[in-house]
Amino acid sequence: MAAGRAIAERAMREWLAVRAARRDRETQLKDLIQSGFRDRLAPRKFGNQLDGIAMAVESRLRDLVEQEYRDLDEAARAAVLLEVVEALRATDLSDRALFDADADPARLAARVLDTVAPPRLGADEDALYGVLLAECVACLVGMMQQLPQYLPRAQTESLARLSGLAEGMERVLARLPARTLEAPEGTRDDHAFEQHYLAFLSRTLDEIELFGVPMETYRPRTSLSVAYISLNVSTGQPRRSLERLAPASLTGRDESESGSRRIESALTRRTLVRGEAGSGKSTLLRWLAVTAARRGFTGDLSSWNGCVPFMVKLRSHADGRLPAPSGLLDDVAQEVAGLMPRGWAERVLASGRGLLLVDGVDELRVRHRQAVRQWLGRLLAANPELRVVVTSRPAAADVRWLADDGFAAALLEPMTPQDLGEFIGQWHVAMRACPSLPCEPGELRTYERALLARLESTPHLRLLAATPLLAAMICALNLDRRTQLPRSRMGLYEAVLALLLERRDAERGIQDDIVLDPEQKIWILRDLAWRVVSMGRSELAKATALRRIEQRLTGMTRMPYQAADVLDYLLRRSGVIREPVPGRIDFAHKTVQEYLAAGQLVEDDDVEAAVERAHLDQWREVVVMTAGHATGRGRRDLLRGLLDRAEEGGRHARRLRLLVASCLETLREIPVELRDRVEACLTKVIPPRSEDEARILAAAGEEILRRVPDDLSGFTENQAMYTVRMTGWINGEDALRKLAAWSGDTRWAVGDTVVRMWPFFEPDRYAREVVASSSVLPWITVTDTSHLPCLGRLSRMTGLKIEPRVDSLEFLTDTPQLVDLELDDLACELTSVRHLAGLNRLWFQQWSAEPMDMTPITTLTELHTLCAWCGHDADLGFLDRIPRLDELGLNLPEGDAWTGALSRQTELSWLSVYGAGQELSPSVFAGWRALRHLSVTGLRNIPACLDALADAGAPLTGLSLYATDITDLSVLAKLPLLTRVSLSSDLDRSPLEALPNLKVTIVR
Repeated sequence: MAAGRAIAERAMREWLAVRAARRDRETQLKDLIQSGFRDRLAPRKFGNQLDGIAMAVESRLRDLVEQEYRDLDEAARAAVLLEVVEALRATDLSDRALFDADADPARLAARVLDTVAPPRLGADEDALYGVLLAECVACLVGMMQQLPQYLPRAQTESLARLSGLAEGMERVLARLPARTLEAPEGTRDDHAFEQHYLAFLSRTLDEIELFGVPMETYRPRTSLSVAYISLNVSTGQPRRSLERLAPASLTGRDESESGSRRIESALTRRTLVRGEAGSGKSTLLRWLAVTAARRGFTGDLSSWNGCVPFMVKLRSHADGRLPAPSGLLDDVAQEVAGLMPRGWAERVLASGRGLLLVDGVDELRVRHRQAVRQWLGRLLAANPELRVVVTSRPAAADVRWLADDGFAAALLEPMTPQDLGEFIGQWHVAMRACPSLPCEPGELRTYERALLARLESTPHLRLLAATPLLAAMICALNLDRRTQLPRSRMGLYEAVLALLLERRDAERGIQDDIVLDPEQKIWILRDLAWRVVSMGRSELAKATALRRIEQRLTGMTRMPYQAADVLDYLLRRSGVIREPVPGRIDFAHKTVQEYLAAGQLVEDDDVEAAVERAHLDQWREVVVMTAGHATGRGRRDLLRGLLDRAEEGGRHARRLRLLVASCLETLREIPVELRDRVEACLTKVIPPRSEDEARILAAAGEEILRRVPDDLSGFTENQAMYTVRMTGWINGEDALRKLAAWSGDTRWAVGDTVVRMWPFFEPDRYAREVVASSSVLPWITVTDTSHLPCLGRLSRMTGLKIEPRVDSLEFLTDTPQLVDLELDDLACELTSVRHLAGLNRLWFQQWSAEPMDMTPITTLTELHTLCAWCGHDADLGFLDRIPRLDELGLNLPEGDAWTGALSRQTELSWLSVYGAGQELSPSVFAGWRALRHLSVTGLRNIPACLDALADAGAPLTGLSLYATDITDLSVLAKLPLLTRVSLSSDLDRSPLEALPNLKVTIVR
């Protein structure tokens, strides 16, 4: 009622006061009534009308409060209403204020809210305050507009405003942009829209969702900018299918094939990027779009910063009608395209800042692909500075397809083991932000380790994951199934074929003129795979493939297509076969080829062919998957045939026994009548004799692990070492238990291998249950930074080497017992080494551009050996503050300011220095009577320095000289105790004849 009366009073005051002065507007209402009416009854009637208006307003406000804020109690509502009444009384609600707001209740309410500070009673109370105040102002404006004097005042205000209209119009016209053909509405809004568009792309394209993979617990969506890794490309024809990947570690470094380079360095102003199904073409374009939007290019692509990306998905233009410049936003930014200033896209393209990303030539029907070439030609003719990247599968566009328009061609290659390891790591990091993650984010490292162990032990799986698509599929399935990827490959290959042959195209809405059932595709591909395998080749003539398909089609129902059309379709869309060179057909994934060939072999009821060729390397995987495809009698015949051949002996006997063990990976069951024979076969292949055998047996999983003893003392050191590797790759609880039992093995190779299985298990638990009791302690090598927080559990550890990059040394607070520390890649300050009071030896590499503070080293009173390989000019004055060093290794700064500090290290017995052509002064070595070994790289004036050492009587026994200015070895004859010399160039050794015990080695 108070709020309603306040509104009514303000309206009545406006009526009574008319154009009164400010003092009249602030006069009490009862006084205005007395002065406005001569009749003594009139004020009483006026007051009754005022009460009626107040009740009507109260009813309107009560409905609002009861409906929208019924959760607030009476006290809270009363406090809010009191604040509203005070605001109404304190606010300028005169006719001037009303006309300044164009009599718009919303604008007037907004001004009131801007001028009156909110009461800050609470979130809900403040919300109610804002709503009520706006409602009250609306009521007030409505009442004032009904007052008799409102219309005359409004007319007066309108006339006053019209007087300045001409002048205002002149100012508006002066501000209007000049119209041109390229900018019919001007360019004033171009920058604002561009920023809005780029921000939209940055948000919406920075996500990858894996299509075509059946997930039960979550949707595998990851951040593109986090998950993206750079891949290799070549400029020639596709690389032939890999027969087998070398058993290199996924964390090792592979040398790229000749002619390969990273995709970023291969992109030119106009590039056609070709790649097989799932090779990362679409992901590359999305990454280019997001990086351009964020101006994040570095290295070879840094000149692309400032480009505006336009991404066109050709599958969205299945009818062959391609977009004009004004429609380039529709495929990925339709939501903001309506805000685009007229002609903006054309202006960007003409400016040379456009980056056109065209995805999926192969996803258009064949008859529409020529239109793409013509469309690109017209765009480039109109905008010659336009940057363009086009993607396609090789079958749809050869290297010359866009050559006439100046396009260079690049071919995405399969991932190397190193790429795969990096991809798996990045995928799991990116999945931390997945909204539907089926586990806690902190558990993802456990899934990653389990998958790495599985890939390490199963080369066929690593070979299968040669493309980002299939690698992502394996990562997603591993997470979805709680690390329980099927030990049998059969289910995995079924999922792979479903993804490649059907689900991915269907979920992306790709259409084609040819429509085949998945079963029909597999029926045809099986026959082609069997043909390749049975001929002992890696590829097939295209004419031969065409004849095989013709023969297949004659017996197939529901097949209205010609063989040539079917072959062309499979080459374009299956992702299974390809045409690496004109006229030749091969399988993109050899392991899928073997799976399909095995299926055909079982379909033909010809397992004898597998038994007869089982000893051949190229048939091994076919036999393993034949065991998985076979049922009933076929399974028995296969196993019996393999066992018979193994029991006959001969040079292939062990190979055949290992093959029987491998079949456990795919077999659904072991026939009852063959179980004893299989068991006897397995006992003869355990333990493994090599790393290859360890991988073969690890692939069979728990079936092998349960046959491995808990005590390895009966095995030789090598056998035990390979058994440990096999067990670590098998992974799981049983494997962890066995590794814990073996950690105390006193043979160094065994204990060290137990520790090196650490990356494949949960770090803290493995440290606690396995590494803490390892026989290799007190020295340990860490290959994964996730192990660093666990080092505090290793109380017996006194020596530590860390191979990966270290961004923090805070973990050293938990390891004060260390006496020996090696850091292969230090990327932080040395502050935390202060905690290592007993440190004797410190070795580190640090390549920062900024000088490192060496002060913490001076607190290490027990330090005797220091090797500090720093990639910057450090002040060597800290050496004077170290009590005493026996061994020292340094990168010398430029100039000679370091000479004095180095010359005072006269007690050194070992010195290694690197330089960049500086001169090493002989004065450094004056008085050095303890030096036994000297290594110098990249420094000058070495002969004079060796003379100085000889004069000082240094007992030098070892000398290494690389890239120095020494050309005459006669100076070495002055050092009679020398026994070892290493040189980077072969020099005349005749001056050394007086040193018969000297051994000279040339290191090139």
